[in-house]
Amino acid sequence: MSAADALPAAGECHLWSVPVRTRPEWEALLTPDEAARAEAMPEGGRRDLLVTSRAAQRLVAHRYTGRPAQGVRIERACARCGAGHGRPRVLHGGYDYSVTHTRRRVLIAVVAQGLVGIDLDTSPYPGVLRRLIARVATPGERAALSRLPARELPEAFTRLWSRKEAVVKLTGHGLAARLNRIEVRGDLARPEGSPAEDWPAFPIHLRDVRVESGRIAAIASTRRITVLEPRSLTAPATTGTIRSA
Repeated sequence: MSAADALPAAGECHLWSVPVRTRPEWEALLTPDEAARAEAMPEGGRRDLLVTSRAAQRLVAHRYTGRPAQGVRIERACARCGAGHGRPRVLHGGYDYSVTHTRRRVLIAVVAQGLVGIDLDTSPYPGVLRRLIARVATPGERAALSRLPARELPEAFTRLWSRKEAVVKLTGHGLAARLNRIEVRGDLARPEGSPAEDWPAFPIHLRDVRVESGRIAAIASTRRITVLEPRSLTAPATTGTIRSA
């Protein structure tokens, strides 16, 4: 079969944006385990998110590979322990991708060269903000945050946190990595000491992008992203780009 969409070019990232809503027709794209999870949930929010996310990943794979979405196999085995919480990958897909979501939208970042991680977080509650800063920020990041007006602190910390989570999603460490040993203030993620025993030696590039309602997603990649192209499952490929934040 021929694919509908070409894979991203060198230095390019495709950003798929999928609204979360009830789609009974997408439930046919779930694996038996995923369908059982969805069936055990009450109708609405969490169930719609699960169906949207898992089905959208297969529909995106169909757009690139031409294979039927229902037959797309997504592997999630952790490279360290073998459990099913690892980085998702489409077998024989020819690309790397990462997923993040809010209650209303799923974002899927796709690159054809290297690795990618994406994250989109909400601002923490004021009562926990200071504790989070102390736990996850490097000394340099804490100093920079301390100089900000109080009204700017939640957004600044949210951007920092999202960048760190995008980085550890790219590396596959998740929150097992020591976030306070990853400096993310610039356009590269720099380890301070050892965030994890097997922390990679390759450079990790960072980029922010404004998405829904002015919110900011963080993208980490092993190849610097120069073009960020929005994609939709309901429309053919476009030539528009998303500006950096």
